[in-house]
Amino acid sequence: MSFARKLLTVRKLQEIYRRFRAWQKQPFHYAVNGTERVACHNCGNEFLGNFCPVCGQRANAGRIGWDSVQQGIMILWGLDNRSFTFTIIQLFLRPGYLISDYINGRRQVSFPPVKTLFITALAVMLVSKAVEYLFPEVISPKEPARYDDSGTFYIAKFMEWADANLGWSSLISNAFFILPTWKLFRNSPQNTRHTLPQGFFIQVFLATQSLILQAIFQLTGIWVPFFVMVLYIISTYKQLFGYRWWGTIWRTITNIIIGFSMVFLLSLFTYVITKIVT
Repeated sequence: MSFARKLLTVRKLQEIYRRFRAWQKQPFHYAVNGTERVACHNCGNEFLGNFCPVCGQRANAGRIGWDSVQQGIMILWGLDNRSFTFTIIQLFLRPGYLISDYINGRRQVSFPPVKTLFITALAVMLVSKAVEYLFPEVISPKEPARYDDSGTFYIAKFMEWADANLGWSSLISNAFFILPTWKLFRNSPQNTRHTLPQGFFIQVFLATQSLILQAIFQLTGIWVPFFVMVLYIISTYKQLFGYRWWGTIWRTITNIIIGFSMVFLLSLFTYVITKIVT
């Protein structure tokens, strides 16, 4: 390959990356109707804008055409705006920007995050059970829990509950990171002094992300080290809060250490209390 062709290929890749970065920051472009009044095809009301204020139908909803066929297919496969599927796609291609949009009021960019988490948990559980039934050699059978008086009974029971309630267990485990995230990132260049309720939704998105990654690794048999998931979290926090790489890395690692320490201390406290009671 000549130098000119190599240079042209590099420039094409740079242009593709530039467009991807622009899409990450601004995936939606809403065109607003001009000053011309539109008559709603559904209720007959005349109005300005994209949607009828009386019945909510789109202004451009008229005769069925090829655009209607395309839109129907996109909705069928969940690829329309604010769909579940498109939210999952955004969660991996522009995670921090998606979360930032949602907590700052751009609700239409995302499927409801809590509902997304629980639908994902249900889908992961169903797929896992199906794979375990159809291909038992893919997922190694779990050893039966051994119960004794050393506290493993309570740990085993909790793990059984967590496996059966992936949505709740993911939400509860990520809840331990709300407070340290708020403390460590509260003076960030972007989303400065985000509130604890916003922090709740940040962790809901991250719980969905980690749940999908864990399911992919488990169902495909592809072992990926823990630090790969940490790198994904670091990338998410960088897009969300706007720190430079080093500032994001040390804050994220500190956040993870504090969160897991809180989980460990709570587990230890629960174990001590159960030993005292029993």
